[in-house]
Formats: sequence, structure tokens, C-alpha cells
Amino acid sequence: MELSSKILGLGSATITLIELEQLCKPPDYGKFVSTLDELVKIGVIRPMGSSKDTNGKFPPLRRRYRICKPKADNTDIQNEIMRLGPDFSPSEYLTRIPLYIKHRELLLPLREYVQKHGANLSEIMSKNERAYAIWGNEKQLDDSLCKSMLSFIHWENRLNYYHTPEPFFDYICSGSETKSILILENKDIWFTLRKLFMENSASKGFYLYGQFFDGLAYGEGKKITRPGALESYAEGFRAPPLFCYWGDLDYEGIGIYLNVSYPSVKLFVQGYLAMINYGGKRRLTKCRTRQTPPEGIEVFLRQFDQEAVKKILQLLESGAYIPQEICAYPQLKEALEHIHE
Repeated sequence: MELSSKILGLGSATITLIELEQLCKPPDYGKFVSTLDELVKIGVIRPMGSSKDTNGKFPPLRRRYRICKPKADNTDIQNEIMRLGPDFSPSEYLTRIPLYIKHRELLLPLREYVQKHGANLSEIMSKNERAYAIWGNEKQLDDSLCKSMLSFIHWENRLNYYHTPEPFFDYICSGSETKSILILENKDIWFTLRKLFMENSASKGFYLYGQFFDGLAYGEGKKITRPGALESYAEGFRAPPLFCYWGDLDYEGIGIYLNVSYPSVKLFVQGYLAMINYGGKRRLTKCRTRQTPPEGIEVFLRQFDQEAVKKILQLLESGAYIPQEICAYPQLKEALEHIHE
């Protein structure tokens, strides 16, 4: 019956009397009544509501009906699930067949990969390399459904891949022998110092405000705080270099320093003292947005003497800030001491 197929094919679970009439297009009310009686008899629809909730005609018809969709035959799906094998949670999927259907397009290629190339899992790959090897999509492991599927079958830690950190823009004087790297929050000051390093053609590094550096890295704001970012970067050197951090003097810049996960990042105190010194000679700008003190700010403050702490707190509590750019090319050029070779 074509009408039955149309009704069962609707996306909704219920249908109104008016909608049924529009689908039926009956020549008269009597024919409409007999058609609905037949649909109820064969189990396509079922009247809803009380016997008083009718259209007011004779014989009366209910105003709303439940669409009785047939139960799906899941025999084939159940057999497919049971063939998955114990590594892919078949017993859990048998009780959650709709979830299996949702995961199926990701799960079956994973199972096929394990069956055919399982030995490859012993060789570590990058995250995108592993995703492409399994699904032909290098970004698949970033997909929320894929993460959900791996978690459900307890495979989130079994694919043996490593994360590839985004590289930092850097300038390294001594290659893998580099000993001390200054991390800069902002691009302009990183570029200016790099320019000064290159102009002086030094291969052994410089002293800046009295502290030695033979490398510069642009931290790109909060990028430097990503877990494992500095650890991965440090692996490129013969021995882990000393990392020093220098950023804006405001709550946000201080918060970036406090959230760097690398355990031994030092604060470039001399750079901040220079910023405070230059800031005392000009009118300072208020922060564009309201900032709040970061948790653990005392870790930052205790690295300064009492006089500097007083000035820093006065600055922060006034709502003003000092950006790194206050140390512009002329100031940095003057502060830079070239190591003569």
C-alpha cells in the first residue's frame, strides 16, 4: 500500500488528522474514514488521546495518531558484531546496536587494519600518519566521533602514535650546542632581537641586560603553554638548554609564564626591570579589556626585590600595563653586548 509507505517514511513519530487527509486526498469523508480504519487495522497508525479528542464529525476520528514503525531486523548486524573479535567490545555493542551502527564506518577499517597490519602497531608513528594508515584520512583522530569510538572500545592508548608539536620560530646561534634560549611572548620584539643578532653576525651569542643568550624563540602568546611544547622542542638540542621567559607586564602575560608546563623555565627578571624603568618615563596605557590576577601570581612576584614588587603591583592594580614593545630597537641595541670571537 503506497500510502502506508509514505506514512512510515515520515521522519516524525506522530501524525495529525489534517496531515493524514493531505496524504490520502480522499474523494469524500466516508472514504477517508474507511482508509484510516484500514491503516489502524494493519498496524500502520494508532489513535492517540482520549475518545473525546475527535474532529466532531460522524463517525468521529481522532485528531492525532501514532505512527507504528516496524521494529528493525537486526540479525545481520548482530552477526556482524559477534564477528568483531574480543578486542573490539562485541558484548558491549550487542546491547547498544544503534551505537555500533554509528561507529561502524570507523570501527570496521580499524579492525581490518589490525587484522592485516597489526604488526605495524609496534612501530610508533605520528598521529596523522597513523590516522591516514588506518582510515585514509590524516585528520581522523581529531574527529569527536572517532575519539568516542576509541574510548568505547578502550583503544584510545593502543594506536602507538606521538603528537607532533607545532614548531616555534627561533633563531639559534650555536645549533644543537645552544645553551640559553630567551622565549619572547610577542612577535615584534622577537623579530627585533633576531635582527640585531643577525646584524652583528654573532655565532656565540649575546648578553642582553647582563644575561647570556645564544638563542631566541617566539612563544606566540599562549602557544608556549601547550603541554609538552617545550619538552619536544628541547629534544632537538644535545643537552636541554636553559629557557628564560619574557612577556608583557600585565596579568595575561604573567599568566602565560605561570602556565608554561616545562618545569625549569626561568623568568628574565632583567628584561622586566628594564620595562619598569622605561615605563617610569612615560604615560602608560590602560589594558583594553578587564584582566584578573592569575592563580599563583606570587610565584612571579617573589623573583623581584621589594621595590620592584611595589611598582609592579601599583601598575597592575591601576589597570595599566607595559608591553614588551616598550623595549624597542634603540633600547635593545644599547642593551645588547656582543661576544667578541
